[in-house]
Amino acid sequence: MNKKVAISTLIATAMFAFPASPSSAAVSCVSQYGGSYGASEVCVKTGELQVNKEVFDPQNKKFVDNLGPTSYKFAAGEEVTFRIRVKNAGDETLTKVQVSDIMPGFLEPASGATTFEIAELKVGQTEEREIKARVVSIDKLPKDKMVICDVNKAEAVSGDRKDSDTAQVCVEKKEAAQLPKAGAEHTIVTLLSSGVLGYVGLKFARAKSRLG
Repeated sequence: MNKKVAISTLIATAMFAFPASPSSAAVSCVSQYGGSYGASEVCVKTGELQVNKEVFDPQNKKFVDNLGPTSYKFAAGEEVTFRIRVKNAGDETLTKVQVSDIMPGFLEPASGATTFEIAELKVGQTEEREIKARVVSIDKLPKDKMVICDVNKAEAVSGDRKDSDTAQVCVEKKEAAQLPKAGAEHTIVTLLSSGVLGYVGLKFARAKSRLG
């Protein structure tokens, strides 16, 4: 009996001596395609400060975590909308949360601040922002690829607390359909000729009816 009590006491002492850390983070991993090293798995820790980055899918009309090469692909000059959510999942208020958005080379800011500060983030509170970007012109895209995929990264820092998340987007090089110059000139000449011939034919028909 005394041995059982002693063992129970030791277990209880160990539990109090090494309590589970409230800031211990869970790890979340997701596979992504593209970037500098091709297909890869991106893992992020979720602790007291949590960042969630999403991209708007124009095809399905909703925000999603990633848009891979088999999903909707943006074209040169098209607008891309991102959403950043920063949550305080801890047990104390966070102050001066610095948030930054890092865009890949084929995107440029269109509207919304890419860096901002959240003065105060209370326990359980979530701050949400939208950032719009635009795909660069087609001449600025890599010449050796038809589809380019990369990630947009959001980071949040408050003191020693830090978290980040990414949203993948893909761009497809699409040439705008244009009528060849020679074809356009031929079309204009044809239309003008048709108009002139029609006018002459109408005049001839009227003159003939008067003579008759």
